[in-house]
Amino acid sequence: MQIFSITSGKGGVGKTSLICNMALHFARLERRVLLIDADMGLANVDIMMGFKPEATLAELFAGEVELADLLVEARPNVTVLPAASGVQEMTHLEDGQMLQLMTALDALDADFDIVLVDTGAGIGRNVLRFNAAAGRVLVVSTPEPTSMTDAYATIKVLSTSHGVKRFKLIVNQVDTRKQALRVYRHLTNVADQYLDVAIDYAGFVLRDPEVSKSVIERKLLLERLPESPAAKCIEALVDDLLKDADEDEVHGNMQFFWKRLLKAE
Repeated sequence: MQIFSITSGKGGVGKTSLICNMALHFARLERRVLLIDADMGLANVDIMMGFKPEATLAELFAGEVELADLLVEARPNVTVLPAASGVQEMTHLEDGQMLQLMTALDALDADFDIVLVDTGAGIGRNVLRFNAAAGRVLVVSTPEPTSMTDAYATIKVLSTSHGVKRFKLIVNQVDTRKQALRVYRHLTNVADQYLDVAIDYAGFVLRDPEVSKSVIERKLLLERLPESPAAKCIEALVDDLLKDADEDEVHGNMQFFWKRLLKAE
């Protein structure tokens, strides 16, 4: 099993749209995908995927439903575990709730090849814990200076406070590949000066007006316009991630992920 978290220093960088489309391409490559919406208080994977969940994690923690009641087969080979939106209590999960979720998900270990964890933006406790637990942390930034600064801050906190030493950078909403590489060089130059981390270049996604149109229509870009420039970038990104993951020494299962999650303080 390969577990990826996807995070960003600030909101508005296209993180959730990106991960939903990535999930679709993983599935088309015959990987069984579990997409966990870990933006606990402001969940929107369901909106991006075009469905309305009958229940969320809030009901699970309240003892009103079982895990099986939550899982949504959003696409062939793509199962979504929806979080809650507008529930303040979900923004700071207690250890007991984490343990409850871990126990429920343990039984699904053999059911999936890829786990994608869509965290919230910023450096809140939930965000940091989910990222620290994942085997591979994908950080999304745009070329905007504020986005780069916040991406660096996220990497810094995860490195210094949670022991995460390896990251992959995805540069979103760029005009050219050269612009994406400039963002990557800037972040790695700063990180090399002040942090003991490795930041790998995972790829880029071109700025494409069809992305926002797809979000408005609640359709995935890879379904709506699979030949669009941004769609092709996302497919290439996923292809490279799979190639790197096959050669990576980071392995684990669901239980290993959740045990690390409980320790990530």
